[in-house]
Amino acid sequence: MKKTNSTSGIFVFSIINLILLITGYFLFWRIFQQIQISTRYYLAVSLIFAATLVCMVLFLRQSFIHINTEVREKIELQNSYLEQLNKTYEGTLKALTYALDFRDHETWGHSARMVAYAIAIGERMGLSREELQQLAWGGFLHDIGKIGVPDAILLKKDRLEPDEWETIKRHPQMGHGIVNQISANLNFSRITSDIVLYHHEHYDGRGYPFGLKEEEIPLPARIFAVTDALDAMTSDRPYRPACSMEEAIMEIRSLAGKQFCPWSVKALLEIGLKELKKIQDQVREMGDVVPIRERLVPINLNH
Repeated sequence: MKKTNSTSGIFVFSIINLILLITGYFLFWRIFQQIQISTRYYLAVSLIFAATLVCMVLFLRQSFIHINTEVREKIELQNSYLEQLNKTYEGTLKALTYALDFRDHETWGHSARMVAYAIAIGERMGLSREELQQLAWGGFLHDIGKIGVPDAILLKKDRLEPDEWETIKRHPQMGHGIVNQISANLNFSRITSDIVLYHHEHYDGRGYPFGLKEEEIPLPARIFAVTDALDAMTSDRPYRPACSMEEAIMEIRSLAGKQFCPWSVKALLEIGLKELKKIQDQVREMGDVVPIRERLVPINLNH
């Protein structure tokens, strides 16, 4: 209704302007055709042009209001679409991780806790909101390559044989291939794919799959190497019970500059034991990513 009224107002001002301009032109032209012009005539011409000027100002104002209203409505519509797409992204990620969860039942909870820790570290290290969002997507998908690992190896409770371990070590590359297949449609950035591919690289170059070291490893992957270890140590496994958060932090601290990026470890220590336990409890209690979602914004689809 408001849009119709705004359009009608612009139309009315346009008609009035046209009439006043034609009238003013006619009267002004007659001034050049007459030698003697009365003061009343001059006054009439002046009033016509003054009215024309006022109408033009009102016309421009109404046009600006109309354009501003349309822009605001389009922005609101775009934000609505972005929110829906963001929910679709999260649903897609859940579907992918749930598919793996049917085979390895700890996967979704492990990914959710990792992402929560990683976002806290990323905030400490000054990452932007969009970088944090991509950090989250990478975290949820970091182990998706395990879909390609046979059940006999993935679910084995005994110590892995060397050839079985080599199969496990290929899951980052398999996951990277999966992410690349869907990245065009879901706008995953290089941050996401880097996490999937490099999260098992070690700062001292002894990780896999490529044996990268130090700054050769992208920062998001270095962050996830820390959070992956933190959650793995504080979670029960078939072959060992979970250790305490205090013990896990001490172990990670001792490996700073060796297995883990020292700057990522420093950010983890700055978060503190109390906050890390709080994050762990929140994700475990909710069984979802609500605490994570509240700290993020929708993905920017404009590039």
